[in-house]
Parts: sequence; C-alpha cells; structure tokens
Amino acid sequence: MDEWTDSLSDLTAQQRFCMKFLQKTLPKSDLDTYPAGLFLQFIDHALFLRESVSWCAELDEELFLHYVLCPRVNDEDLSFHRALFYGEIWPEVAGLDMENAVLAVNRWCHSHASYQAQDDRTASPLTVFRSGSGRCGEESAFLVAALRSVGLPARQVYAPRWSHCDDNHAWAEVLAAGKWRFLGACEPEPVLDRGWFNTAASRALLIHSRTFGAGTSPLHGEPLGVENGVARYNQTARYARTEERVFTVTRGAAPAAGAKIRLYVLNESALYPIAVLTAGSDGRAAARLGLGDVWVRAELDGQTAEGLNALHLELDARVDRQAWTDFDFRAPADFPVNPAPLNEAQKKLRAEDRALGDARRQARLQGMYDAGRAAACPGCDDLMREARGNFEEIFRFLSRDANPLREKLLRTLSRKDLRDVTAAVLEDHLQGAAPFAARWPEKTFLPYVLCPRVADEPLTAWRGILARGNGGIPAGETDNYGNLYWPPDAAVRAGRCNEKSRDVLAVARLRAAGIPARLRRPDGVPEVWREDGFHALEPEEMGRVTFTAAPGQQLTYRLNWSLARKTAGGWKLLDLDRGTAATRGGADLPAGEYRVITSARLPVGDQLASMREFPLRAGEEAVIPLRLREYALAEMLYRRALPPVPAERMDGNRTGNALNELERPALLFWLEDGAEPTEHVLNELREHQTALCALPADIVFFLRGRGALEQRTLKELLRDWPGIGLYFDDWAYDAESLSRFLGQDPDRPPLAVAWDGGGAAYADCGYRVGSVALLVRVLEELCR
Repeated sequence: MDEWTDSLSDLTAQQRFCMKFLQKTLPKSDLDTYPAGLFLQFIDHALFLRESVSWCAELDEELFLHYVLCPRVNDEDLSFHRALFYGEIWPEVAGLDMENAVLAVNRWCHSHASYQAQDDRTASPLTVFRSGSGRCGEESAFLVAALRSVGLPARQVYAPRWSHCDDNHAWAEVLAAGKWRFLGACEPEPVLDRGWFNTAASRALLIHSRTFGAGTSPLHGEPLGVENGVARYNQTARYARTEERVFTVTRGAAPAAGAKIRLYVLNESALYPIAVLTAGSDGRAAARLGLGDVWVRAELDGQTAEGLNALHLELDARVDRQAWTDFDFRAPADFPVNPAPLNEAQKKLRAEDRALGDARRQARLQGMYDAGRAAACPGCDDLMREARGNFEEIFRFLSRDANPLREKLLRTLSRKDLRDVTAAVLEDHLQGAAPFAARWPEKTFLPYVLCPRVADEPLTAWRGILARGNGGIPAGETDNYGNLYWPPDAAVRAGRCNEKSRDVLAVARLRAAGIPARLRRPDGVPEVWREDGFHALEPEEMGRVTFTAAPGQQLTYRLNWSLARKTAGGWKLLDLDRGTAATRGGADLPAGEYRVITSARLPVGDQLASMREFPLRAGEEAVIPLRLREYALAEMLYRRALPPVPAERMDGNRTGNALNELERPALLFWLEDGAEPTEHVLNELREHQTALCALPADIVFFLRGRGALEQRTLKELLRDWPGIGLYFDDWAYDAESLSRFLGQDPDRPPLAVAWDGGGAAYADCGYRVGSVALLVRVLEELCR
C-alpha cells in the first residue's frame, strides 16, 4: 500500500483520479499482491482509448471506469494484456460500427482460444491467449478483456448454477448504443444476442453481473447488494421470464432489519448460493427470479431460518430434520425470450468463421512447441508441449542443469500451472526445497514439500521470505472478494489476509521449513505430517461416518448425494472424492452437525430430493443409510417442440424440416459415422431390433453425408434392417443447436431423441451400457 501512496505524487490529474478509483474499488488482495505499476499500465491504456476511440470517448465516466478501465473481470489472475490485445484487434475493428466491431472481436478470440475443461483456478486473459484454451469462465473473461482493450464497455455475466442441469455458465455482455447485448465467448455468431445458451438461460433462476465497488448508473442493472466490496446486479429479466419475490424475516414477530437472506439452487445434489440480499428496516428484501424453486436461508446474530420457497422466515424457528425430509425442486420451463434463428446464409457464414478460426488457432498452437530445443531435456517432451505459449519459461527452468528434481517439481503441477508459472518462481521453490529431499520418502516430499501449489492461489516465490521467518500471523481480513487469495508472500508483507489465505500460508510456512503439509481434502483444514501420517495443525475431536445405499443403487458424490458441515458461516459443502464415505468403508470427519442431501434429476430438469441432518460425536462411528428417491419411467418424459431440421432425403430431394415427415413415434439418431460411441449404439440397436420392429414406430438416422453408408457397421445394419429412415446433412450446426436445446452435450455424439409424434419426449447423448435399452423402454411408453 505504501507503493500506491508514493506513486500518486508523480501522476497527472487524470492518472491520479483513475488510480484512486482503483485503490477504492479493487479487492484488498489485489492491492497487496500486484505492484502499483501494473495498474498504471491499465490506466494509461484506458486513457489512450478515452482520447482516441469514439465509442469510448462517448461513455459516461462511471461506465468507462467500471467497464473499460477496470483490470479485473472476475477472479482471474492479473497481468497486463491490453496493449498486446489492442495491437492485434484494432486492425480488425477500425472503421466498423460497434455491433460489427463486437462480432469481430469475438472472431479474434475464437481464433486464439477454445473451450477446454480445466481446474478451478481462473487463468489470466493473457494466459488464455498464450495457451489457446480455457473453461467458460476464462473464455468470457478473455472476451471481456479483449473488448475493453479496444474501448468497448464489457462485462461478464453468470448463471451461478443452472436449475435444470448440473453446471453453470458464463458469457459476456457489451454496451452498444446504450443497450446491453450478449454473446457467447470464443463462439462467434453472425449476430449478437445469440449463443448456445439462449434456451438454457431462459430456464435460469438467476443471472447476475458484478462490479468491483458499487455504482449508481441504472445501466448496471437491478442491484442485488454489495458483499465484500463486490456489487452484484440482477440481469435475469433479459434472458428469462421472471417474477418478483418478496422475502420477509422476523424475530419474535418484529422485523429482522439487516438479516442476510441467502438464495440457493439445488445443483450437483447440493445447495449452491446464487445471491445474498439484505433485509431493510421492515425486515423485507425482494428480487426478480426465474419461475422455478429456490431454497431460502435467513440469518442474523447467529439465529437462522430456512426452507424451500420460504417467503416468510421466523428466525430460530425449530425444524427437526434428523429424519429424511423429501422435497421436489422444480426448474423453470424454457421460453423463447431471445429467439435467434439463423437463415441459411448466416449458418454458412458461421460455419466458415468457425472453421477459419479453428485452423488459425491450431496452426498457432503447433508453432508454440520447439522440438529441436525440447530434445535437450529428454523425458520432458510432454511437459513442454503442455506448456504451450509458456514453453520458454518451462524450457529455461528445465535446461538450467541436470537436477532430476526439476522435472519432478513440474510433475506436481497442473496443466494450467505449466502454462503460466515463471522460471523464477520455479527456481525459488526448487532451491528452497532441495535441501530437504533426503529427509522424506519421495511420495511425501514431492507433493507436500517440493510442490509450490497449496490451493488455487497465484503461484509466487514465497520460499525465501518464509524460510527467513519474516512476519507474524496476518490479521484477519473479511472484506475482500471471497474467490480471491493472498499468496503467502503477499500476506506476510501486507500483514493481512482472509481465512483461506491464512490456511494456505500455514501450509506454505511448513513446507518452507521442510516439513510436509497440506490442506485436508474434505474441508480445507491445514494438516502437518507427524510420525504416522497427516494430522490437523490444531487438535480436533473426530468421528467416523459411513454412508450406505440400497442394493442396486449407485452413489456418486455431487451427482446424487452431497454432504455439508454446519459452521458459523452456514453449511459448508465438503470436497469428498466420488465414492468416498459411501463405497470405501467410511470417512473420518470432525465432530459436529452435518447435512446430507440426495437427489434424482429427471430429464425435464426437475429434481426429487431428500435431506437429513445428523450429529457426529467424538469417537462415534455412525452409519447413515441414504435415501434415493425412485421415479417412474413416465416421469422421465416431457413434451418439447423442436426447431426445424433441414436435410436431404435418400432420393436426393431436400426438405426444410424432416420432422414434419414423421407421422408416428420414432427414435431419431444423429450419428458420427465410425466413432466408437456410434458403433456401440448401432450394435445395441441390432440387439433390440426384434422389439423395435414390433412397435408402431420408426427409426431414423441423420448422417453427415452419403459416404457414411460405406461404414461397415452401419452398412450391415441397414442391409438387415431396411425400414430405417435416412436423411443426410452436414448436421454439425443443427445437432449442436438441438443438443443444447434439449440439455445435452453437443460434444458427445451421437444424439438420440425420442419423438412422440409432435415433439421430443426424451433425449440422450454419447453412449453408456444400457442407454439404448432405456430408449427402447421410452419408445414402448410412447406407443401405448
């Protein structure tokens, strides 16, 4: 912070104004972690845009500060990228109107990054650019950063958790001509207000945006509240049908002014927070939400109340949940709030744009790896390939000498770490940990002493400062964006950090002293190695719990069950391995109050859930039989009209909608010829041929082209089953749209749809043992 204060005296009036804005609004962890000079780079670039780019110059000051200047989008690592992005993008957008400029920026982003599932740490936009991939939160932060780099005011919007499926999603909005327009990050479309998520978003309970520090402009949106310096705004009405819900909290019949009202969605069989409201002097707070169920919890001064769709909550009302309590959690139905069909010309343009972007990105990725130089580090080829645009840093570290710990250190890190860690940071950890290598078995030393990573904190060179014993225990800091960490060295220098950063620091201090340490997997408690294994730093009373299921029921953690522990801050979801405490003999957990939730998600998106709370006492060995609710086949079915499916018939003539030619129930398959999942589906269809042929129903295949007819498995099936209907089209666009529309994964063909004669009744994608048998049962139900 002294650096920030000192820097102000040398600035111009405009620079000083912007610097004070950032100092006031950015999370405290940013001020303590990053040098003031980094933020001055963002300021200088933003002021350059303000002076030279018309659409930036026309912005109100508040919107400029929050949506162009601000270096932070969400919880990504920070590094300066704006000048680099501007240099690449400006030639693509110069002379365009705002709408076409936005589309051009997204095409540029697509040519540099695509979706890839990764760990939860959010990489910087610069890392996404250099590595060529990111998850949706990283892609959308990348797009927002790219838009801001050319003066286009932009923000990230989030569905914190969907109601209708186990996932979440983030995308971008840009302010054009005084109106917020949306687009899918790194997924270019020929028009704005269109993305694969249009239908999914119409089923959201809540969609929000954020600013760091509150604003007053109505263009931010409906305020949801400010928590830990982050203001959130409700954007749901732009995407879904909504209704205002008013929540009232009382205590002893009097209004509970100031009570926190937390809203949750049931997702991955757990209650995930999506918003926090604050009750006014009348004990009331309101929010516009999608037309689905919400779990509500109110708290004030240690007193709580909660319930499903609870509009009136009396604090400390006693509810006994030590017996299983069933509840149904309904998802909002989809509604075409933002219909955005493309005509044939737009579909063609979209396909061409994406193909060109894919080719450019692949060529760029291939150029990142230097095989000649990599040969100097035998056995490390995979590490340097995985580093992608960070090849130089990884090569520099590996090639410094022949110490085998260099490779072993890198193998303790994730793919994402390899793509943004610096050689200097790696060297600090190697030199700091190497003297302790002989003290411990390698299986203990490598992950728990040598490894630089403790949780999802930014990787920094903390060994030296911690080994010297600098600093005491940092003061607790609660007013900071909860997603962010102070790295250990920043926490020591600043003398403050939040609780989770303090836990990371505790582990880092032990590792710096050569003592194995880690965060305990279920709950993040710091542990240290003592004699026979890892033990909590502070003594705890422990119990043991085992969860069981009825014969034939399969338990999968965070799919159909979850476990949370009651803490002072509410229920904390435990991070168990899939199967832990259910199929492997139990888990040791701290004594306390626990809540277990089970759920079964129906294809329509609704969930059949059950909840139970139980105490775990010190020394107790508890056995908890889980209740998994059953449902009938008919409850799995729904009725959804589908968009047109244009295709070519077997006779060569085209139809604008093949679905119009179906006169009775049918199973429809979009097949990826030659792919293993398609092969399995075809083989299982053959096994059920007799049963299917006996039904008054059709089987229809959609193929990419006539060349698929030469694929052996398909050719033999068609020879023996001449009644199968055939249509041809390069269905990449239509199958993706249908998959998204039906809540299926477009990257896992084949897509199968049960057609009831007027709409989709059931859908599935990919292949798993028994999936075709279930489709047969569904078709039998439709034919009754």
